[in-house]
Amino acid sequence: MYDVVFENCTIVDGTGGRRFVSDVAVQGGKIAAVGTLEHAEAERRVSGSGKVLAPGFIDMHTHSDLPLLVNNKAESKIRQGVTTEVIGNCGFGPAPLTEATKPEISGMSTFLAKGSEALGWEWLTFGEYLDAMDRNGAALNVVPLVGHVPIRMAAMGVQRRHAEPEEIKAQQQHLRQSLEDGAFGMSSGLIFPPSSYADTEELVSLANVLHEYGALYFSHIRGEGDTLLRAVAEAIEIGERADVSVEIAHHKATGKNNWGKVHDATMQSERAQARNVNVNFDVYPYTAGSGGLDQVVPNWAKEGGTAAMLARLKDPETYAQLREEAAVSFGTWEKFYLVWIGSDAYRQYEGQEFTAIGESLKMDPLDAAFHLISESRNQASMLAFSTSEDDVDFMLQHPLGMVGSDGSSLAPYGPLSQGVPHPRNYGTYPRILQVYVRERGVLTLEQAILKMSGACAEKLGLTTKGFVRSGLDADLVLFDPENVTDNATFGDPHQYPSGIDLVMVNGEIVVENGEHTGKLPGKVLRRN
Repeated sequence: MYDVVFENCTIVDGTGGRRFVSDVAVQGGKIAAVGTLEHAEAERRVSGSGKVLAPGFIDMHTHSDLPLLVNNKAESKIRQGVTTEVIGNCGFGPAPLTEATKPEISGMSTFLAKGSEALGWEWLTFGEYLDAMDRNGAALNVVPLVGHVPIRMAAMGVQRRHAEPEEIKAQQQHLRQSLEDGAFGMSSGLIFPPSSYADTEELVSLANVLHEYGALYFSHIRGEGDTLLRAVAEAIEIGERADVSVEIAHHKATGKNNWGKVHDATMQSERAQARNVNVNFDVYPYTAGSGGLDQVVPNWAKEGGTAAMLARLKDPETYAQLREEAAVSFGTWEKFYLVWIGSDAYRQYEGQEFTAIGESLKMDPLDAAFHLISESRNQASMLAFSTSEDDVDFMLQHPLGMVGSDGSSLAPYGPLSQGVPHPRNYGTYPRILQVYVRERGVLTLEQAILKMSGACAEKLGLTTKGFVRSGLDADLVLFDPENVTDNATFGDPHQYPSGIDLVMVNGEIVVENGEHTGKLPGKVLRRN
């Protein structure tokens, strides 16, 4: 007696191989059989006629570290068919902490999750944080990375200098403990202080610890614009010198003058692969990115943390210097939008372009951005259109590329509904299936599913996930390939997709007929 039998489904199994029609049985949280099962006994049978049954999607790049603690239903992701999220990207993360760093990191936390300031923050070690995730439960599985930002802060605060030998040893110890606690690897955020204050040698020293554990190195590289090729070379160098597997985060070329450089950038990775350096990258299917508004502030001004940065913005002489430098980097403010601000006095500007905000405030757009950072005490996020569609197509098609949303598990209700966030939080995976497979043919369905499941599982070393295969975990998504639709837009992003009929996590149905069942069968996966 099987728990569930999916009947007469078109199976796209995650290997990249051709689709086929079959039945799939689920028993005890596992895929029990793939084949003809019309006479098998089952507690429930689900018709898959005209539908595709695929492995649950693995989101290679997310920031759901705190959103899942705010709302464990993972609404915006599970409804896309995402059954596993990789958290702790871009060097960020809520652990490890010390009593000294907890106020700074928890104060930054609303960038990752609105409502996170109300969490207990009772953990210090990475393991204690994962224990809190376990107790809270989740609708989907979690693959945790530890961020370089909290590791470096724990060892030396927010200091803009090279780490001393003893400080590197302290970082290595925090990293070792986090890996012992179950982290799959470490991420760096090399445009975000204090991760950006580290040199290559410091990162290699940490990557050597990753090598000891067979763990992964994920990197938001040191630049995606004019310095793209040097930044890719650094990520490869770290992987090659330490003999660790590298994942380049949300790989792209920003700024019109850099469009097309992705061809040279990926050639660097291809050559590295030929030297047995395991380098891959993830891509999101949009020409806009999003992040903290404080990215417009030069990194040197962030030494000492948020309070120190805000003080520098208040000092007229320092402000003039910051403005001069930022004006070079942010010459045009067209297609730059404010998407969230933690100040009621400026909430009306959410979703507006900075040129319009500047007009309203009777300021230059750059001055308006600095003003909003100061007035909100750095509680603000922006969105910018900066990449080309041709580059997105190329990166999605590239054999080394996988899909990652760079988003979080949000919801159109409660604290996580704040602002006008990037639609990738709700639409990445249906957008791939609708726009890049069905409408434009950039990818075949088989290629897309491979890049959203099997290739991700293999990169992460998840031996029980990523494929429709007997004996593996029953993480499955049933969808209508002709009607799956991304409904999230830049103007109205809090919209669930349609055409994702059923999502199963570890054998439990979490989404049925497009609605959340309330079940929380997800697991925090810990590196063995």
